[in-house]
Amino acid sequence: MQAAKYAQLLHNPKAGDGDHMKEDLVNAIVSCGFNCGYVSTKAQRWDRLKTKTTLAVVAGGDGTVRQVLKRLLRRKLLDKRPAIALFPAGTANNFAKTLGISASLPGLKRAITGWQIRKIDVGAIGNVPETNFFLEGMGYGLLPRLIREMKTVDLSKVKTTDEELALALNKLIEITQDYMPKRGLLTIDGVHYEDSYLLVEVLNIQSVGPNVVLAPKADPTDGKLHVALLKEVHREAFIQYLQQSHRPRSGKYPKVPWQTIEVKHSITMRCEHRLLHVDDELINLKKAQLVKVEIRKGIVDVIV
Repeated sequence: MQAAKYAQLLHNPKAGDGDHMKEDLVNAIVSCGFNCGYVSTKAQRWDRLKTKTTLAVVAGGDGTVRQVLKRLLRRKLLDKRPAIALFPAGTANNFAKTLGISASLPGLKRAITGWQIRKIDVGAIGNVPETNFFLEGMGYGLLPRLIREMKTVDLSKVKTTDEELALALNKLIEITQDYMPKRGLLTIDGVHYEDSYLLVEVLNIQSVGPNVVLAPKADPTDGKLHVALLKEVHREAFIQYLQQSHRPRSGKYPKVPWQTIEVKHSITMRCEHRLLHVDDELINLKKAQLVKVEIRKGIVDVIV
């Protein structure tokens, strides 16, 4: 009799319903024909997967997904990289939403049993301290400012993820109203762009922050990135866009009031902004420096 395959559940215990969520997730994975190990992403050495692991199930939000992929991408070239299944249990879940991944146990079981692999691209970053890749996006201007300010917001009275998203969206509107644009110079696939920007975002997925769709056509499996450039002239239109429903139930996105550029090869950029975000991590640059981004195609296997 053939032994069951081995899965490792990597769980952020602060996401979802704690131990109850853990038990439900383990049972769902076992019901798909796997032996299942469990580890909290808050534990030491949580990323030391057994060599027999064929599936890593990541239960958490966007930050947890990045944390897991960051560790897996550090593994040696000859180390076997398991396929990844996602159970989105965070606040925004932007990565999972772009891929259409369900935040339900039946959805997780369908993904595992169906085993349809999608090869995920990442953005490789050059000349930035402390980091070398992004999964979702990176950029200057409004978004890193929002991330920084949300770290000081009192969330003790927030009861649901919808309330937290609404609070963050309102904070972004507030920041946008008086944010000062700064000069940026970009070269995208050999074409030069220079202006003063409120926001410069290089995106691998459609939405960032509180589910704000900046690149409706972005797909992390197509070997391309997208750049969103928001100028002063688009400030009021952007505020109106944020005030509207930015992910309508019809599935159709309103026309974005800023410039979006498809990237097939690489980007170099230098911006006067000193604060940079890479996914949900903030980096303070000492000076305006040249940053290079290239596409690394299909290096992570995600089942959907």
